[in-house]
Amino acid sequence: MRIKGQSDIEVFVADSGYICVRQHDAVDGEKVIEFAPAYGPKLTGAISSLQTFAQAKFDKAQLLDE
Repeated sequence: MRIKGQSDIEVFVADSGYICVRQHDAVDGEKVIEFAPAYGPKLTGAISSLQTFAQAKFDKAQLLDE
């Protein structure tokens, strides 16, 4: 699954059952982070919390740029 607006980031389930996040970077190459399935709920909660924080920071940065 690709993340909308982030064509360099892919989320998938590996053959081993791990939840993986892969990023393709022109400078550093490919980076992969793997999470055991048991961490799925924690991962989802963390991303949700980060989204709220990141959106507020993004909105503040947009105001400063204007």
